Amino acid sequence: MSPQSSSPTVIERLLAATLAALVYGLLLYIVIWASDYWNALPFFAGLMLMPMAIASVGSCILDPHARSRLWHHVRVTWMIIAILIFLTTIFFNEAGMCVVMAAPFFMGFSALGSALTLVTIRFFRSRRSSTFIIALPLIVLPMEPHISYEPHDGAVTTTIDIAAPPNLVWNQTIEIPNVRPDELSWTFSHNLLGLPQPVDARLDSRGLDGVRQLQWTRGIRFQEIITQWDENRSLAWKFHFAPDAIPAAVEAHIKVESAYLKLTSGEYLLQPLPGGRTRLTLTTHYRIATPINIYCDLWGKVFLNDFHSVVLKVIRDRSEKIAGAA
Repeated sequence: MSPQSSSPTVIERLLAATLAALVYGLLLYIVIWASDYWNALPFFAGLMLMPMAIASVGSCILDPHARSRLWHHVRVTWMIIAILIFLTTIFFNEAGMCVVMAAPFFMGFSALGSALTLVTIRFFRSRRSSTFIIALPLIVLPMEPHISYEPHDGAVTTTIDIAAPPNLVWNQTIEIPNVRPDELSWTFSHNLLGLPQPVDARLDSRGLDGVRQLQWTRGIRFQEIITQWDENRSLAWKFHFAPDAIPAAVEAHIKVESAYLKLTSGEYLLQPLPGGRTRLTLTTHYRIATPINIYCDLWGKVFLNDFHSVVLKVIRDRSEKIAGAA
């Protein structure tokens, strides 16, 4: 048999590249994302260098002499990344929110990983030259907990007009018990990404220093400690999340009480309108500290606006139903 006939076929190389990249990708995922050991969100190692390394493994095996065009490598690595995301969603319960937020980084940096791999192989004429790219996420990972970032304070405000007077809206705002599924509106965050939805909000005492006990789907429980109480006008609070407020099975990566994210406070404002109507405004304040503050801030506005709209709709519908029956 001639040497040429014994060399791997294109299909064999593709299968070998896919399998090797997936195995390495899953190992990196377990070390970087599925472990709480690092006590930090691995922005560089997990979002940027991990997809580069996975792509480098795939490109080395797929095309060890770097003869193919870059676009061919990019398409293969994107397929590998898509399979990896699917596997982590199935076997590690990866949340839809994290998948959507991370996907652009995984696609972009995997393409960069393939490009750098082809350049190094062509320059050094050996696929071993890409070893550094493959190992880079593991080299950088231990440094992540020691890196700090400039904090950014943000706020999201959502408003709704209600055909009911302020005193009636107030009573439906300070407590929102027993929210039924049919009362909830469709949102991108909840219905497509599967984020938790409100179930119950009850007040243990009226006035300053009262505490609202909130319950959301999937076992989420947290508190809002009242800091301002102006009856029929405004209600403000600071958030309190106990260590077990959000189960790890719901969202293991994004913690709402951490060095990189903190929900600080919120408030309702009630403005009387002509004709016995009320304008209700809900604002949530937060702080983020990441190397991608602008990107996270954009997604934060999407998620919080969806949360606000769901809650405000329940208040509006309940208030208008009572006003209509009066």
